[in-house]
Amino acid sequence: MSTVTAEENEVLSALGRNWLVLLFIGLVSLGVGIWAVAAPEKAFGTLSLLFAIWLLVTGVWQIIRAFGMGIGAGSRTLFIITGALSLIIGFVSLRYFFNQDSIVLAGWVLSIFIGIGFLMRGFADLITGLSAKGMPGRGWAIFSGLVILIGGIIILVAPLSVIALAWVVGIWLIVIGLFEIMGAFMVRKFMTQ
Repeated sequence: MSTVTAEENEVLSALGRNWLVLLFIGLVSLGVGIWAVAAPEKAFGTLSLLFAIWLLVTGVWQIIRAFGMGIGAGSRTLFIITGALSLIIGFVSLRYFFNQDSIVLAGWVLSIFIGIGFLMRGFADLITGLSAKGMPGRGWAIFSGLVILIGGIIILVAPLSVIALAWVVGIWLIVIGLFEIMGAFMVRKFMTQ
């Protein structure tokens, strides 16, 4: 049986108080992912808008997490950097969405933004999982980070057609959503013990 240090207990307490935020983000990710897979042609325009909003929401969440109790300096810096980059890419994506001229160019630009966004999120989840010894769901955080990183690399290496992009993003959002929902309930369960 592993012992939890005071610092780890503070981190878990902060997560436990915010498990509903993680659950909400997971449900939104899951819902958008299912819709993108079910109707990729209809989903692309809205998907690009929702992705920009998702980047903004998760960017704010990463920055809030950075200032949580018990967060080490390395994790704090990583959360601030990934949160700020998510916010920047989210704002650029929104601006592009409202000024787009070509659906092909929009697909290419969106695939680059999505790839970068996935890399940032995957890297943050992976580092958090690796550095959070004793945290419930640590293995899921590491696995989720790796899956998201691989998705980001695939999207950046081979920008996709609009329909294929909607499918890939949908599948990855489903995976992300499921991991976040499981993580939220694991944290909640740990906090009620």
